[in-house]
Amino acid sequence: MVDVRAVIESFFVMLKENIYVLIRIESLVALVTLIFLAMFIIDFYRCQTRSSILTTILESIDELSDQIVVYLIGAMQSARFENELFPVWAIVLVSLRTSLGYLSGYGISDRDRRFMELANVISMQGVLAGTGGLKYAGPLWSFWAILQLKSVYRFFAHGMANESLWHGRSSEFIPEYMRTFIPEDQETGVNHDDRNTSTMMPGKKYLICGESNKDITLKKPQYTINISNSSAQSLVTLGKIQEYNWKGMNNRDGDSKFKDLSMAFSLSRLLRCRLEDVTLNKDSINDMQHLIISEFIPDSRGQRQEEKVDEHQAVEAERTFRILELELAFVRDYFYTLYPLVFWEGLGSLCLSLLLSAATFAIAFWLAVGIRKVYQPPEGNLVLWVDGCNFDIIMTWVFMFCVMFKEIWEIVTYLVSNWTRLLVLCKYVQDQAWFVSERLTKHLVRSFFESKIGEPWHGRIDQYDFLQQITYKPTLWKLANVITLGKIKGKLDGKKTGEAIKIPQCVKLAILQAIRRIGLTSRPLPREIPSLRSSTIQFERYEWACLKLRTCSQVILVWHIATSLCEIKLAHDKKIDLTKPGFLCSAWSYMKKKLCCFSSYPYLIGENSGLSAGLKTNYHIAISLSRYCAYLQVFRSELLPDSFLVPEVLFVETLKHAREQLKDCNLKWCRYNKLMGIALQATPSSVDEKLKMNILQQGVTLAKDLIRMKDDEACWKILAEVWADLLVHIAPSWNASDHKNNLESGGEFITLIWALLWHCGIEKSSLWHKDEAFENNSQVPQESSTETSNVIPMDEPANEDGIESSEELKTRRFRRGREHRNGPKEWPIECKYTEAL
Repeated sequence: MVDVRAVIESFFVMLKENIYVLIRIESLVALVTLIFLAMFIIDFYRCQTRSSILTTILESIDELSDQIVVYLIGAMQSARFENELFPVWAIVLVSLRTSLGYLSGYGISDRDRRFMELANVISMQGVLAGTGGLKYAGPLWSFWAILQLKSVYRFFAHGMANESLWHGRSSEFIPEYMRTFIPEDQETGVNHDDRNTSTMMPGKKYLICGESNKDITLKKPQYTINISNSSAQSLVTLGKIQEYNWKGMNNRDGDSKFKDLSMAFSLSRLLRCRLEDVTLNKDSINDMQHLIISEFIPDSRGQRQEEKVDEHQAVEAERTFRILELELAFVRDYFYTLYPLVFWEGLGSLCLSLLLSAATFAIAFWLAVGIRKVYQPPEGNLVLWVDGCNFDIIMTWVFMFCVMFKEIWEIVTYLVSNWTRLLVLCKYVQDQAWFVSERLTKHLVRSFFESKIGEPWHGRIDQYDFLQQITYKPTLWKLANVITLGKIKGKLDGKKTGEAIKIPQCVKLAILQAIRRIGLTSRPLPREIPSLRSSTIQFERYEWACLKLRTCSQVILVWHIATSLCEIKLAHDKKIDLTKPGFLCSAWSYMKKKLCCFSSYPYLIGENSGLSAGLKTNYHIAISLSRYCAYLQVFRSELLPDSFLVPEVLFVETLKHAREQLKDCNLKWCRYNKLMGIALQATPSSVDEKLKMNILQQGVTLAKDLIRMKDDEACWKILAEVWADLLVHIAPSWNASDHKNNLESGGEFITLIWALLWHCGIEKSSLWHKDEAFENNSQVPQESSTETSNVIPMDEPANEDGIESSEELKTRRFRRGREHRNGPKEWPIECKYTEAL
């Protein structure tokens, strides 16, 4: 018989043999090198991933990377044999480790990581201490020196970026600049020959770059900032970009790319003030509102609501959201990437970073060539030979190639970034011939704007279908959460996201039209759904589901359930198969979803279902926004204007009622019939009776009223417009910190709308803040109404200079701190209401 114990003992004895120890070390180094290189490349796209599993894996490897490197270096040093390539492998690991998260994962505020990177590189000196006799010791020590120089430079750049008025102190400087700057005195520096004859567009004083600490002084007796005329000429403002004559650039997109990028960055600096809890005065908010209305909503006044949508409006909507995407991309870069460290001094610091990467590439190439020419394994060194070839040398070349590829990739990502485009653009406006000649400079600027390797934003919205996921029970996820001690986040019953979809162009246009209907002149947003006011009958029939319900989460669930039922009814009328697909169809659908970043056609009703153009557009708008708002309510409730506990309590209650009613129904049509049967049994005669129902009953009652119209075109037009209006009302929120936190993974679509409304001084909607709406009489637009946390309120007036007293500042900070800890002041009222449900 085989002695199992002896076999196991011999196996472990074999693993301790030197050759197998070398194989294990070399295999682990190769595996870790490939993982680090993959993470380095993926880091550029980290903000665009929507996979929680991938994010968890990347975060786990990032947290364990230091321990992995220390373990492998320790294994090399503790080996009972010698190999002259061990120091090379060790320095490759350290090089790749210090490059993890070279863009994403941490930002300007993460000072501790600068210390850790510097300490890791310095500690390599001990590993290289015994390499003086190597023939390639020169390039090896040079490689360590350049790594140490890069770490020291990043540590230095971090401090300079924090002190820069363009980065770390921007939110301190911008409010004072906006309050005291007089554009007529400062808008010099653009040649009169290059100015357009048209009138200066709004926003001419919005600052892009050019300010410096040494150029700013205080002017007595008001102690306001003062910029001399000579220093002001170096400032690049939005007005200079807009006035400049770009026709000579021969850009196929005209001057829109140049103006849009500069506008996005100037707005991002103002948005950072909100995210860093810095107050803007009322005049600055009014100026921003004027800029937004003139640039993004130019026809918001006097436009007929029934006007036919043309191609120009769709292009304008696409441009508006492209600017907002660029704005949030700049904000995300500031808080969660190393771009502020790379561009702390503009193009000068960029050139220095590129020079360091180029030097690292050159020294790595020098080291690889040196090893190839002079390396001969001495006697006594253990070397892995495969078919007469030195496998250690081959693997070392692969490792060095990974290092060189890393440096090239880093150079490319810096050069094609929006920060480089912006600075090159500003440099061109200041000096049209700064690159040898004006012709070459124009060609250089065009080439930067025509090159890219990624989009500024992922451009997708997640989806959630409540009626489809009511039976979902994540048993395996709960088990994984327990086994990993919470490292893998567990999922709750009924909470399973659908596939993220690319935002349809019609959705962007619908949101912009909703903003036009609601208007941007009232602060907060008025308590109305304009799309329902086009018809008295519609308003009387459906207004209870918008204006009478107590919370935002309740409105979302009621309209989402109604929209889902209307979709099932429309699919049934169009002869769509609503039964469960077979195994092969399910497997094929699953493979397509996994191979694609997003579902190619996520709707229940297909393209060739015979829907008219108008009905298809409204159907896509209503379904995508309904599922997205439901996703926000279930998975991103912190972005809603509700209190923290309300969304979860309402969801659990509604899920419980739905499971009780649909426990025997697994097919869509079966669920539809069961729920519509409930609606037929419940015949509320008044709005008060409808309000006494639970959310599921309210949803099916609303669906019954919509389906009774017998006109699919009218039904889906109502749903599309109501959902667009609702999302605009949902977007304003006092909780800016959660919008900021979501930017690390790319951000949400609602954050784009939130930023747009904040620029107009809108941080609340009267649709949810009913008590405050009553007190402020916000049904009527009020031009003189004031803002919330970032605008000085009426009941806390500033002095005549617009500067808060110390007592007013303490009071405002106390109130804001209380809101961040406990939520808005109406939280206890809503909580009592949800308990009653």
